[in-house]
Amino acid sequence: MKRFVFATLAAVSILAAGCHRAQTSSSTANSSKDAAKGGASALDAATVANEKVEKVAAITDIGETKGTRIFVVGDSTLSAFNDPYFYPRYGYGTKLQDYLDSEKATVVNLAMSGRSSKSFLTEANYQTLKNNIKDGDYLIIGFGHNDEKPEEARYTNPNGTKEEAGSFKNSLYENYVKLAKDKNATPVLCTPIVRRAPGKAYEGSVVHITSDVAGFPGGDYPKAIRELGEETGTSVVDLTQITKNRYETLANDDETAKFHAQLTYKAASTDNTHLNTYGASLIAYDVVTTLSSIDKNFAAFVKSEISAPTEAILVQNPDYVVPKYSEFNPEDASPRYTLTAPWYGTVFGDCGGEEKLKDPANYEIIEDGAKITMHSGTVDGEKSVGKIAGSSDGIQFYFQKLPISQDFTLKAKAKVLHVAKNNQASFGLMVRDDVYIDKFDNSINSDYVAAGPLKLANGEDYSSSWIRKDGTLNETHNAGQKVPEKDDEIEISITKKGNVYTTQFGTDIKEYTIDLNSVDSNVIYAGLYTARSAYVEFTDISLK
Repeated sequence: MKRFVFATLAAVSILAAGCHRAQTSSSTANSSKDAAKGGASALDAATVANEKVEKVAAITDIGETKGTRIFVVGDSTLSAFNDPYFYPRYGYGTKLQDYLDSEKATVVNLAMSGRSSKSFLTEANYQTLKNNIKDGDYLIIGFGHNDEKPEEARYTNPNGTKEEAGSFKNSLYENYVKLAKDKNATPVLCTPIVRRAPGKAYEGSVVHITSDVAGFPGGDYPKAIRELGEETGTSVVDLTQITKNRYETLANDDETAKFHAQLTYKAASTDNTHLNTYGASLIAYDVVTTLSSIDKNFAAFVKSEISAPTEAILVQNPDYVVPKYSEFNPEDASPRYTLTAPWYGTVFGDCGGEEKLKDPANYEIIEDGAKITMHSGTVDGEKSVGKIAGSSDGIQFYFQKLPISQDFTLKAKAKVLHVAKNNQASFGLMVRDDVYIDKFDNSINSDYVAAGPLKLANGEDYSSSWIRKDGTLNETHNAGQKVPEKDDEIEISITKKGNVYTTQFGTDIKEYTIDLNSVDSNVIYAGLYTARSAYVEFTDISLK
């Protein structure tokens, strides 16, 4: 049996200092496009929204490999991406090959965004692992970020033993560690990297020590991994400790941001969970050097004289385009709607792609006297389009253009005809900085205030209002009232006084201070919206 080993604090200090060494060799591609171009005890709403389950193409064939296979399983902090971010997301599993001799070892990255050690079992990638892992292979296991989500599909209990069904230890042991050992392969456990915590201490949920949520006990996920390593004689790379020490050592939040993806050209849109190419390369370096120091067989696969990457490898995504905005005028009105001025309609943002945007069954606004009926997704609820999510929005919007200096109150009564209990489905009122006419563009992350339900899968912990600022969905306000259901009628309003916006959804009231002038300093747009799978009748609409 292999002895249990994990990175000591001394090793952590050495690795943290490695940030300043010479640049490593060119990075492994994050996507085909890239290859072609050479404190808190509870998670904040923006972080949770940005750790969603993403649709990922299954890997059913690992192709030709040379030497020892290094299988990688885990979540978005290890997986590959193909997204339009200003600094795109990279999982550290995509960078491991950079440090390994390709004649001696091949990395097979099966990690998938949004998966936990439990939910990954339902994926084709897990079956691919089971079908292919064999004598002499390695299996790098990197779960934790999503095992702590209070959702039945992903949650595992950090407190149980490896023999106890439903525990994090049991999930890791039975499905990954034991699988590898039974095949005479070598498992390696990695604790999860910390979440970036600007302005906060590195404690609580950002270092994966969670609090109890009804039905989902909290606990210390990295500790469970370290204990499992000791109990089973499995090597552990303690990335939680490594990244915690590194981030606490750096001078300020700007220094930690350089490791992370950034959604838009605005620095405030930094993704506090996901890494950029530099951050992923540095974590891969941590994994390779730490594992080499405790496993001589693995050390034989590593290139000679490797060094930690430098910030020089971080460059802007050459395909990123700042969304082009021009002030809306009546002659720009969408041809898809027949509406009465000064009200106009549009669909824009991450609205499901060009084909879904063009399909009239997916988006509709109907004026019937004083009643406005809107739906995103088909009216039977079978198909969903658009979303409100941490990384992007795709909405249908019934709106007016107003001078930014004008104060007003926008009111409506919403009768629910259908709404999915989905964390990206929503409807309500919105006041925003800009508007785009029938435009599919998943890089639109403009500033706005919204009053409406969001995160409906969370039950009574759903949100009733929020703002998006500098690309980041934040200040989400919990409703504390009944979840909207079919035939419910809800009074909704947004009142603007200068840069202070007061939202009301049912009995819930919240006040936000935000300047909606980042894109257009002259006008704002106010109106009704639907997203994802929402079918709603709006009446008693007033804007005055």
